[in-house]
Amino acid sequence: MKILHMIGGGDVGGAKTHVLSLVAKLAEENEVLLVSFREGEFADDARKMGINTLVIKSANPLRDVRKLRQTIKDGNFDIIHCHGAKANVMATLIKRHIRVPVITTVHSDYRLDYMGNIIKLLTNGLLNTVALRALDGYIGVTDAFVDLLIERGFDPHKLYTLNNGIDFKAPRAPKISKAEYLAQFGIQLTENTVVCGIAARFHPVKDIATAVRAVASVRESCPELYLLLGGDGEQAEMLKSLVSELGLSDRVIFVGWIEDMDSFLNAVDISVISSVSEGFPYSILESARAKCTMVSTPVGAMPEVIDNGINGLLFDVGDAQGLALHLKTLYNNRDICREYADKLYEKASEKYSFEAMVSAQISIYERALEMYSHKKKKRTQVTVCGSYGRGNAGDDAILKAVIREIREVSPASEICVMSKNPAETKKRYRVRSIYTFNILKMLRAFLHSHLYINGGGSLIQDSTSSRSLYFYLLTLVSARICGCKVMMYGCGIGPVKRKKNRTLAARVIDRNVDCITLRDPDSFEELRDMRVSRPEMKLAADPTLGIAPASDSEISAALSAEGIAENEKYLCLCMRNWKNIDAVLNEIAVAADYAAEKHGLKIALIPMERKKDLPIAERLAEKISAPSVIVRGEYDVHSVIGILSKMHVIMAMRLHALVFGAGQGVPTIGIAYDHKVTGFMNYIGREMCVQYEACNAEILKAFIDRTAGDAEYNDAMKRACMTLRVNEKQNTEELRKFFK
Repeated sequence: MKILHMIGGGDVGGAKTHVLSLVAKLAEENEVLLVSFREGEFADDARKMGINTLVIKSANPLRDVRKLRQTIKDGNFDIIHCHGAKANVMATLIKRHIRVPVITTVHSDYRLDYMGNIIKLLTNGLLNTVALRALDGYIGVTDAFVDLLIERGFDPHKLYTLNNGIDFKAPRAPKISKAEYLAQFGIQLTENTVVCGIAARFHPVKDIATAVRAVASVRESCPELYLLLGGDGEQAEMLKSLVSELGLSDRVIFVGWIEDMDSFLNAVDISVISSVSEGFPYSILESARAKCTMVSTPVGAMPEVIDNGINGLLFDVGDAQGLALHLKTLYNNRDICREYADKLYEKASEKYSFEAMVSAQISIYERALEMYSHKKKKRTQVTVCGSYGRGNAGDDAILKAVIREIREVSPASEICVMSKNPAETKKRYRVRSIYTFNILKMLRAFLHSHLYINGGGSLIQDSTSSRSLYFYLLTLVSARICGCKVMMYGCGIGPVKRKKNRTLAARVIDRNVDCITLRDPDSFEELRDMRVSRPEMKLAADPTLGIAPASDSEISAALSAEGIAENEKYLCLCMRNWKNIDAVLNEIAVAADYAAEKHGLKIALIPMERKKDLPIAERLAEKISAPSVIVRGEYDVHSVIGILSKMHVIMAMRLHALVFGAGQGVPTIGIAYDHKVTGFMNYIGREMCVQYEACNAEILKAFIDRTAGDAEYNDAMKRACMTLRVNEKQNTEELRKFFK
């Protein structure tokens, strides 16, 4: 691959580290040219690293544009990758003269880059804001930045996340010891000394003044706490004046621009980020590698890396007292400091390695190239509709699975999801989204689509109401009229109880649907009974069975946050509101107390649809005598599956609690309020299912005895679920046929 990187050339800190390390690694297996628009330290360091570097800088901007165009023409590059405002503007000026995709990395909030400098804000900042809209792809260095771009109207289809990464395997090489480093600044190292450190530009966005004020607040209670400030910038004099004014000259030390970061971090116990805004600063990874404890504002990637109270601490932007409280806590609890540092190192080294960053960058290039060639075709979109955007973990998982499998089959396809919460769906899944019941937008989406997927769940049913059935049938007819192929994907069917509804549904499906994959045999038989015959029908399995749990470190962090001990065995309860629910909850509570007393199981209650299920979980917890814990945090699908994977037994009304648990080999007990629960339990060949109306404590106790203590039974269940995972692949195979 031939890659052209462009950058202003005055960059320092994390952006410089990111670009130079990335380009150097890419150049090992690709032909790479780095264009800098000024001479200086950046270009010099690039050459020292062996990077093929060209500086385009003259007194005539038009001449620079012509030279850049000629360079691109002569180089025959496959892709152009910009970094920063100057590169974005230059790329926009030449874009219509070239025939390759142009993407940019958004290293920071572009609206804050010139914070405090009104002239640059109204010139460079405004030009960059306009130029960004003209490019073909955008890489955010954190999910938070991608979410920000979506909120500002950027097309989710053009957005990518690339987390920063460093080489955790490379040996750290401090040139001098901690004691020697501190002695340079008049600090005598004792067993009580705690050193905080900030390595950053002295810029308003870094808000270093808040850290200084926090140190002032703990001056008396933490007599040997120091703050080292490494860097320089426009706020240097202001910060020095503040330190002097607060009488902190012996406690806050300005160490200058840092050349030897290893020695600096070796001397630091607590690494502080007090920024108003961040992307994904390298300082957090460098601090993690050095096993410093992290305390930060919750900006940019910080909440993704730091699990508050697990591997570090977070405080609000501008909250000097909040930071002071954290510093005091860590000063008085060195064991907690070490524990946080060790856990942060474990997570960062696993998730943010340099190898992972480079591999992800290559994947982004490949997808951008495919999308660039794909956009020349007509009707490149796939529209997906289901019961999405309601905050239900099961429906969210179905959508995630459908999107994942579309991208596996056709990475360049644009995806539009009909959702009840389009803004949230755009951010969570990086897709276009429209409101489910906006008929005009729905028809417009169909006119741009070659495939409509009626995706997952039990949409063809009238047990809740006939209105929902009529709406989903309308989407099938509308998609066909607009020229789409139509697939019903991983569906559950029924019950369709009313005779006229059965006749109508059968007629619409027969006339408008090309292919149906079904998640259980009961749904297959329901279609046969309705006399649906024209579409190709295949028995598959629930699409969510292919979703992997979160990483071990992420699962451990979630369990710890919820007070669930990993070394204990838990009975997990996942209930929902239904008619006469209190009578059923009474029976479940008796069975839960029995599980605790006889089998030593702890009780955990998990709301799958948080808004609706949390009140039910709280009512059930009040009825249970044994100690119980309610999972109250909001987690993504991978983490929910991870939490369920650590349970010993799962008893649930919610279908996807059973699917997620069974998919991870956890013994399951179903309470069938709907035939879809019965259908799944029958499909995995397990008789551990009681009808909602017949639910009583004695039946549940017998099920608990079997699932909690019968290893042979549980092994058989695991084998059945492995078969289901194989069957689930049928969804993808049928989907693949629409892209040939």
